[in-house]
Formats: sequence, C-alpha cells, structure tokens
Amino acid sequence: MSVGAIFSPWRNSGTHLCFIHVSCQMPFCQTAPLLLPSEGPNSTAIPPSSTSDIVGQHCEIRGITFGAALVLNGTLYNIDIQIHLLRVILLLKEIFGTEVKNYIKINVRHIYTVKDDERQLLNIEPIPSEKLLETYKRKIADEGRLFLDEFQSIPRIFTKFPMKEAKRSHNQNKNRYIDILPYDHNRVELSEIPGDPGSDYINASYIDGFKEPRKYIAAQGPKDETTDDFWRMIWEQKATIIVMVTRCEEGNRNKCAQYWPSMENGSATYGDIIVKINESKMCPDYIIQKLHITNGRERTSGRDVTHIQFTSWPDHGVPEDPHLLLKLRRRVNALSNFFSGPIVVHCSAGVGRTGTYIGIDAMLEGLDAEGRVDVYGYVVKLRRQRCLMVQVESQYILIHQALVEYNQYGETEVSLSELHSYLNNLKRKDPPSEPSLLEAEFQRLPSYKGWRTQNTGNREENKNKNRSANTIPYDFNRVPIRNEEEQSKEGEHDSEDSSDEDSDCEESSKYINASFITGYWGPKAMIATQGPLQETISDFWQMVFQRKVKVIVMLTELKQGDEELCAQYWGEGRQTYDGIEVQMTDINSCPSYTIRAFDVTHLKVEVSLQITKGRFTFVLLIIDLAQRKRRAANHTKCDKFDGSQQTGVFCALMTLLESAETEEVIDVFQVVKALRRSRLGVVSTFEHYQFLYDTIARTYPAQNGQIKNSQQEDKVEFCNEVEKKDQETDLITIDLTPSTPEENDALEFCDDFKAADTNKGTESSTNGPTTPVLT
Repeated sequence: MSVGAIFSPWRNSGTHLCFIHVSCQMPFCQTAPLLLPSEGPNSTAIPPSSTSDIVGQHCEIRGITFGAALVLNGTLYNIDIQIHLLRVILLLKEIFGTEVKNYIKINVRHIYTVKDDERQLLNIEPIPSEKLLETYKRKIADEGRLFLDEFQSIPRIFTKFPMKEAKRSHNQNKNRYIDILPYDHNRVELSEIPGDPGSDYINASYIDGFKEPRKYIAAQGPKDETTDDFWRMIWEQKATIIVMVTRCEEGNRNKCAQYWPSMENGSATYGDIIVKINESKMCPDYIIQKLHITNGRERTSGRDVTHIQFTSWPDHGVPEDPHLLLKLRRRVNALSNFFSGPIVVHCSAGVGRTGTYIGIDAMLEGLDAEGRVDVYGYVVKLRRQRCLMVQVESQYILIHQALVEYNQYGETEVSLSELHSYLNNLKRKDPPSEPSLLEAEFQRLPSYKGWRTQNTGNREENKNKNRSANTIPYDFNRVPIRNEEEQSKEGEHDSEDSSDEDSDCEESSKYINASFITGYWGPKAMIATQGPLQETISDFWQMVFQRKVKVIVMLTELKQGDEELCAQYWGEGRQTYDGIEVQMTDINSCPSYTIRAFDVTHLKVEVSLQITKGRFTFVLLIIDLAQRKRRAANHTKCDKFDGSQQTGVFCALMTLLESAETEEVIDVFQVVKALRRSRLGVVSTFEHYQFLYDTIARTYPAQNGQIKNSQQEDKVEFCNEVEKKDQETDLITIDLTPSTPEENDALEFCDDFKAADTNKGTESSTNGPTTPVLT
C-alpha cells in the first residue's frame, strides 16, 4: 500500500489540510490495537485558527487518528506523520501477512482547501481619507459581508513561492506550526555555522513597509530550542526594536518561550549573544524592557535593544478598542531612528497579530503621506511575503477600524513636558469669533448615546430605583448584586473576578443604578453610581460589601433647598440595612472634605469587610482641586446627582493623574471617550472638559522648562488608589461637602488627617484588591 496513493485525489489541486484516521477491519484483530502506538504524533503545532479549532489526536478502540496534515499537490508535508503512518502499515502487515492490505482502511477527512489562484483576487480601489468612515460603515453592514468577501478572496498561501528550506528535515523542528512557513525568496538567512546543517534557517520573513523595503521582520514566537537563533538574528540584522504581540502563555497554551532574562537574573546568554536587562516598565497594555546585547565572539561594543510586549490582546478575537494598537504604534515609532535595523514583530505564529500590527503601521503611514489607503492591496502584498498574514477576518476589519479611529480623531496624546505649550495653542482663537481648537476637540467627542442596551434599568419594576430617567446604566457593564440566597449559600462575598454574566438576570433585587468604570490600569477600576435613594440604601451597602469597596467618594450635597440630591446612607453608631451592619468608627473634618471610617459586617454570613485606613493621594488631590475651582467660579448649585456629572470628571482625573505619574503623558480626549462608552452623561460640558486639562496643567506646572508635580512633597506610592496603613477601622468615605466656608488657595491636605496616618505601620488588607465607589 502506497502512502502517496492515499492523497492522489488532491494531486495538482493546491494545498489542503486533512485529518488522517487508520483502522483495521479484520474480524479477528480484537487485540491488534494493543500492539499499535497509543497515540499519533504530537499535533499541537497546528494553530487553532488554521484548523477551525479542530485540534489534537486520539486513539479509538479499533484505530488511530493522526493529527492535522498538510497536503500540497498530493504530497504529504509532515514527515513525522508520514513515517508513523508507514510504521503502522508495516506493523499490521508483519502481524497479519500480505492480506492485511485488504482490511486496512485509511480515511482522510478534508478540512479545507488553501486557495492559491491569483485570478480570484478582486479589484478593490484605495479608499480616500474623506470616505474612510462611510466605506467602513458600508462594508460592515449586513454582518460584514463585504469585508468577508474581500478577505476570502485573498489566497492564504501563494504556492508559486517555494518553501523548500523550511521543509528540510533538519529545519522542521524549528517551526512552531507545520503550516506557517517562510517563503524561500524573502526568508531571513542567518550566517552559517560550519558543520551545522540548517544553521542559516529561522522561521522569519522580511516584510516591506508602505514605501520602505524590508522595514519589518515578521517572525514566529521563539521556541526554547530557537532562542539562540532569534538573538543571532537580532544581532546580525542590527535590530533595535522587538514588538511582541502575545503573552508567553494564553489559555494554558504555550505561545512563545521567554527569550529574555528576568530582572531578578539580570542577564542571560543565548549562544554567543549576552542579553542584559537594564529596566522593565509595566504599563496597563504593554511592558517596555530596555535590553543591552553583546556578542561574545566579537570585540565590537554592544547595542541597546528595546523590547515592547503588548499584553492586552485577548485570548480570543481582537482588542475591542483599536486605539490600544494606535497607542502601541506611538510607543514603537518614538523609538525608531534612521540607523535602526528592521523592526522585529512577532506573536506566536508570526502571521495573525503580527500582520495586523504591521498592516496598521504601514497603512497609517500611507494615510499621512497620500491621504488614502489600500488595505486590500497591502494585505495581498503581505501574503506574498509570508503566508497567512492577517490570519482571520476580524483582524482584517480591525485594520480598518484603527484607520477610521485615527482619521476621525487624530493624535490627542501629549507629554507633560509639552502640555503647557500644547494647551495654550488649543485655547487660542484665531480669529476670536471662531471656536478654539480645544472647543473643536470637545465637539469631536462621540456621545455614544444608544450604542448599548439599557433594558434592565428601564424595566418597570426597576424604574423607581433610578434617581434620573436620563441616566440608566448600560446592561453590559452594570454592577449586579447577588441576592440573599446566593450570598448565604456561598458564605462569602463576591470575588473581584466574579463573572457578570448574571447582569441580565431579571430579578429586580439584583438591580442598582451603578456602572463599572475602566480606569488607567484596566476594567472595573471604579464604580460610578447615583446618590442612593432612601429605598436603595440597602442595595448600596450590599454592593459595597460584595465588591469589597475600600473607598467611597461622595461628590454632592445631601440636599439643595428642599430637593434631595442624595439620601444620607449612614448614621451615628450602628445601623443595619437588610443584614448589613454599618458602624461609623471615626470622622475627620477638613476644609474641603470630611472623612468618615466605617466597619461593615454582613450579619447573615458572619463576614466582616475589613478595609484599612490610609492616605489617598490622588483622591484628596482631586477633591482639593475640584473644590478650589468650584469656589473660585462661585458655583453654588449642585447637580441633581445621577452618578454622571461630577463622577465622570473625578474618574477622568483619576485616570489622567495615574497616566501622568506612570508614563508622563496624558490623553484627555481618549479618556473621556472611553468614559462615555461606560456611562451616559459623563463629562458632558465643555467646562468640565477644559477643567481636566487645566487641573493636570496646574498639578504639573512648568518650572524653567522642567515639569514638577506640585504635590511632590506629598507624593506616595499607591496601589488601588490607597496606601495601606494599619488601622482598626474598615471603610473610608470622603464627603466633598466643605466643612468650613473659608477659601483655601493652597493645594494642601488636612494636617489632622495626615497626622493620623504618620505613625501607623503598613499592613495589607486581608480582602485583596478593591474597587472604589463614587457617589
């Protein structure tokens, strides 16, 4: 029996991916399977996206299923499977004689055909910048049918380009996936090591940029056995930037070896290349590491290499916000210089996320240079230089979304060193009758009204729980409350990672007008909620307890005249709210705010919420700034508090101050834009928007061309907005109501409050991280 004959139906018909199953149908071979190998060759090298998530192999009672196999023009291109298949056939022949060939059945299940006919390419015209949004909306309509038609017309592999070097036996184990191989004509060739066949091979390809040849190298994520080759490539190609668009492990699957030393180890040697890590800086969406490499065989000086790892690509799908990739691009391009070698980009296979990032970077360069983009044409070009680049349709659409985002809103990030001149330019009116650039920037903000459902808050049984009918939380990020039965069964309150799939639960007892807000460090950093109504105070404390809230910031008066803005949800001594006992244990009054500490206990499950008291640097700074601005503007009217107006400004300032502190950059526009996606009505006035810019500029004034934090003397290290201090009391609320009418020009904290913390030792909370609530 010829193995080649098995695949003869696909001879000269292109490239196919198949599953192979071998079984013996002899009636007397009940014990035969015991003689067969227990499992086929390891097939985890097949990426899920390449096999429609059909992964792996298993041994059936009377046969063997082999892993996925690549069949090109009738030839099986997996040596391991080919050898194993022959071994099984020979073993059966040895046991049962020549007649066994009449009883062996080999089933080849065809998964898909890899299209390689260039005649199927479409004639797609480049898109002018002024028609980008319109074109995107037209193509995304009808479930993205036009995008799908375009994407599917692009050949996955151009079979006219050979891949002989990648398929040589001594190179096969260097490939992470059997169907992701570099073409011979543009593969990266390493210097040969005498006596080591295949030493010039690495799974990496040169990729052209918008105009610049070989601007990038697209590579697979290094395997443990190829890390030496990877660093040899970095050295020989004079690369100074590595962009890693994956985590080392995702969903319990190894995606890439850690090919750089840890800060603890300091340095590591990979073949002849010595890699030293000088700095590692963690940001919300990426980690930047400063490396220095030297070659032990050469006397030349070493080189600095910057490694940027993007960590916010989800395990499945693509990032929801294309701005994240625009931000990554800004960081990468800020490092580029004329003398740099190619930018090395890799994910796991080096085609999907890698192709997406390269596509975005190149097309944005084209948009700036020519005012138009040819995404389709460029992806075809990418596929001619490396198979399967931009691997799935969602990645193809993401490139368009990033282009639309950039074209609609432009660059709005500014460094602290340039903030003051930038803000002065934004405020300038020329002519005076025209709106300023800052006003124009505010007007470009999308409202997002109606972009998500608000079904739960609009149900009849929940309407009386809303302080304002105009501010209803979106269903996708509203804060669910577990009912008493669930609480008692579990015997403990919610964990921070608890699923919110029950957000759509229909019980009215689970509803509160509150939304999770994404902060600088990620989702669910804060909770924005309306001032509690008398009938929702119990729900409020249930939420505080279940979400392990440490800090409540109250940004409103209780009343304005006879109108209630917020119910008083605390009292003197011990108060009980449907099984939640709240005891005020301390109070400090300061010129701009009042601080109260509470002990919160759930009586039915006998669990206490033990939260430590501490100094809240950013929280108090924002309160001081807000009160100063409010008094200076003679604001006497308080908004009817629905958890959107002042809360939105506060959330924005928290995020901006953390960004300024960590990266020394701010992006007011993108922060407000993200907040508007989370809750209706936030930062809805130009005055609020300008206040954000002014507050950051006041906090970081320019002195002799240098930026200095005006609160530098009070700056502390913070985690979850709280510096943890040892104190018996449990929960802090900060009431923004001024306790004295005098104006205090200096941005200082209450001395009594600082003194109360000064001599306390540090102690971690027993309840882990928490989400602050703003009411």
